[in-house]
Amino acid sequence: MTELIEETGGAAYVLEKRLVGSVRIGAVVRGVEFEACTFEGNVLAEARLLGCSFTECTFVGVDLGRATVTDSTFRECRFVESRLLGVNFGLAHVGGLSSAFAFEGCRLDYASFHGLALSESTWRDCRLVDVDFGECDLRRTDFAGSELSGAAFAGADLRDASLVGATGYALDVREVKVKGLRVDAAGAGGLLAPFGIVVA
Repeated sequence: MTELIEETGGAAYVLEKRLVGSVRIGAVVRGVEFEACTFEGNVLAEARLLGCSFTECTFVGVDLGRATVTDSTFRECRFVESRLLGVNFGLAHVGGLSSAFAFEGCRLDYASFHGLALSESTWRDCRLVDVDFGECDLRRTDFAGSELSGAAFAGADLRDASLVGATGYALDVREVKVKGLRVDAAGAGGLLAPFGIVVA
């Protein structure tokens, strides 16, 4: 795995490979195109992914914590039981595609998606504490079962999205587009919190 992708020094194309193991901390992965690959294990923690592309890739149990994703592209990728703590996806190219992401059981605390087009993405049973979704296109997204304490949504478009089963969120509906947003009774208090209203 390390020999395949680490410090390639030039463009490379990797198709339908199962990549297991890890690169060394701080490793530079530059200009590699991954298509329909499966990453498993502590593969990319603290790696520097520069100008890479990931198309229809699956990440299972992967630690991308504190990785740098500068000028990298993610298209229709799926993350399962992975850690993406503090990753700034604003440095990557992820917008303009439906189903850009599918997250299941992942931990993304302190990650930033600020300003990205993420419509029709799913975030199921994820921990999204203090995540920045400001100015994001989140139309038709699903946050079922996710923890959203401290998540920022100012300027986001949540039309036809679902927060059913999500917890911890607080939205100021004056700053967010919410037409068609689905919430359940347990989480509805998060819509009233910015007004100082407490649901008893």
